[in-house]
Amino acid sequence: MTITVEEIGKYLGQTIQDMMGRPTGKLVGLTANIKDEVESVQIAHLEGDVTEHSINFVRIINGSPVLLQAWRVEAEDLRREHLFIKRRRQAIDLLIRDGDINQAEYNQQRSIYEDANKEIMTKRDSLIEAIEKAQSKLEQQVRDLQGALTNNKMLYTAAEIDESTYQTVTESIRSGLEINRKEMRDLSNTRDSLQGFESMETTVVPTPEVRKAPVQPPAKVDIPDVVVIKMREPT
Repeated sequence: MTITVEEIGKYLGQTIQDMMGRPTGKLVGLTANIKDEVESVQIAHLEGDVTEHSINFVRIINGSPVLLQAWRVEAEDLRREHLFIKRRRQAIDLLIRDGDINQAEYNQQRSIYEDANKEIMTKRDSLIEAIEKAQSKLEQQVRDLQGALTNNKMLYTAAEIDESTYQTVTESIRSGLEINRKEMRDLSNTRDSLQGFESMETTVVPTPEVRKAPVQPPAKVDIPDVVVIKMREPT
């Protein structure tokens, strides 16, 4: 994806959010090539540190720059690579079936794509593991927020906090719960998509053979059960 300085430069100094709408910091710098294409961005966080991110992690959504989480970007890359390998694999299978390449060429290409697919599957497994850890973390956050919601209600019921404070805090907690649950759904959908990746079969498609016409059995001759012989009479 290509983003020019003109497209994103106008957002310098503004807050950049993630896909869940959470502020991640302020966009404070850009790095571009001679074609005016942005290669990376610098973001200043509330803690004071500045981090640099590849432009691959940035999208312009609804007129605003959004910083994607690493797992989203990696999942997109893996899906794209897997689809590419799948298409190439199907192409060489068609070529060998049609007799457009020989068996040696087919075996060589097939081996290359099998190795590439194994690498993709290894990356996929690692990403699924990272996603499941992120899910566990979010599940704990949801439990903590639900506990805070219950505690907040108890304090209000016991008249230890006023209604204004109760409403403000409750709204903040519910907003956090909604965001966490939405991200959990995104993580779950991404995990399911990755688990649906096909593993390449190891069976090699054989070289097409010339099919011989089947040998037809000789026609059956019906022999009558009774043979009539006519004798010639003497003259």
